[in-house]
Amino acid sequence: MLNIGFDIRPALFDYAGIGRYVRELATAITHLPEEEAVYLQMFATSWRGGRHIPPGLAADRHKMNFGWLPGRLMDHLHKLPGLDAGRVPAEVNAFHYTDYNYPSVRSAGRVMTLHDAAFVSEPKFHGWDTSKLLDRVRKNIQNAHEILVVSEPGIRDAELLGAKRDEIHVIPHGVSKFFKPAQETSTADDYLLTVGTLEPRKNYRRALKALEQCWDRDLAPDWVIIGRPGWGYEKFVAEMQNSRHAHRIKWVQHLSDAELLRYYQDALALLFPSLNEGFGLVVLEAMACGTPAIIGNSTAPSWVAGNSGLRVDATKVDSIAAGIERMVSEKAWRSQASAVGLQRAATFTWEETARKTVAAYKRVSAAYKAENS
Repeated sequence: MLNIGFDIRPALFDYAGIGRYVRELATAITHLPEEEAVYLQMFATSWRGGRHIPPGLAADRHKMNFGWLPGRLMDHLHKLPGLDAGRVPAEVNAFHYTDYNYPSVRSAGRVMTLHDAAFVSEPKFHGWDTSKLLDRVRKNIQNAHEILVVSEPGIRDAELLGAKRDEIHVIPHGVSKFFKPAQETSTADDYLLTVGTLEPRKNYRRALKALEQCWDRDLAPDWVIIGRPGWGYEKFVAEMQNSRHAHRIKWVQHLSDAELLRYYQDALALLFPSLNEGFGLVVLEAMACGTPAIIGNSTAPSWVAGNSGLRVDATKVDSIAAGIERMVSEKAWRSQASAVGLQRAATFTWEETARKTVAAYKRVSAAYKAENS
């Protein structure tokens, strides 16, 4: 059985969508059938000591390696000959970079997940030091044996960053069986739901302006926002609080998965006109609950939604407003979109994501062995 280094840190600190990806993928990998099994050596070195360990991990298929030095010192240690992260704290056959922090690995094959490249096409969408992030990602793409992207549009992102087409593999997210339609009809008031960190690329400010247009004519229900403050959120929060329709907006920053499920199930529709996403997991989760989505044209979420999505020009307030009005007024269309979305959501499973990811581990491990034999 292969030993695979797996960077579990995003899940330990519950880093929004990437944290969910890492948590669900790790859990699914540890539950694959014996003939497909690998052993995950979880790379969990961190001075801050994140402890949100996924509860569903199979005990006999993984080991948590928290390390014995602070993260920055471990980074320096890994640059020393023979002490890279492919050997310390555990020796592995291949290593999976699951986020944008890459420990130095030279002694094993390297698999890298590129979640998105919004920092290339639109640097203003990120609060990080874009030049440093760009340099780091490009270097790691050159260092990785395979690049995993989570949607078809992600291929272009990887190529923009210098990846060769034959090194890129599309492995979409799955959706947990936890997300499903309600068993009984909700008696709650209709509302539009948006889920996501408050940051510029999520397009909250245009969504608010579009809703204000609709509310002025009494053509939209209330708006529920579920998301933590990110970077650059202050302008939107000020506009939301000062809106003439502020009483129609509910902002929820923290809630349990059970509460999130109920919000998905009871919503009239998901309003998700994000300008740039690597995948759009919240769209898939909403679809699995039978909730149709309003999404931007030519984005990864529109790829995820397929024919179940109501597409708008996310750069134009009037287009978003028109999409909201159509979603609210056309009950028959919503019903059809819900049925199509449920069928499409069923094709995205974490088990299939795990299988394809393990296949990548095995290819990369064999390639590294051949290079160094």
